[in-house]
This record gives sequence, C-alpha cells and structure tokens, in this order.
Amino acid sequence: MTPLSPMTHPLLDIFLLGFITACSLASAIFFLRFWRSSKDPLFLAFVLFFVVQIFRESYTVSLTRPNVGALWLFLLRFVAVLAILAAIVRKNFWDRR
Repeated sequence: MTPLSPMTHPLLDIFLLGFITACSLASAIFFLRFWRSSKDPLFLAFVLFFVVQIFRESYTVSLTRPNVGALWLFLLRFVAVLAILAAIVRKNFWDRR
C-alpha cells in the first residue's frame, strides 16, 4: 500500500483542509448560539478557537506545501487553546463565589 503524500494525491490535502474548515464553521456557529443565550465566556472561548481554526486552515490551503506548517500558525492555535484553558479555570475557580 502506497502512503498518501502531496506528490501522489495533491487534492487530498485541499479536500481535508476544506472539510476541517467546514466542520470548524459549524462548531463555531453551534457555540455562538449557546454564548448568545447564556453569555458564558467558556462558549465564547470555543467560538474564538474555532474561528482561529477556520482562518488557519483556510490560509494553509494557499501554501505551496500545506502539510508543512509554519511556526506562527502553531502559535496562533496555541493562543486559542490557552484562551479555552483560561475560560475553564475562570469558570471553575472564580465563578464559584
């Protein structure tokens, strides 16, 4: 069995990145609906993460080698994950009072 690589299947990367983008958009809309009704910052952190994911994957499609990531793209996702962690810590420790 031949491993999948961008040389043998160039459209597979684009298809999968588009699929991830579409799923991230659906997830962002889902969490945005809950944030609008509850105003809970945790839901807003998830919306932020999925919006960052949408822009990250959309940009990655335009790269000449989309399976090789750039450092700033990983740092952008890391900051979005830190926002989720901060919202979880805030919800568990500061909202109890």
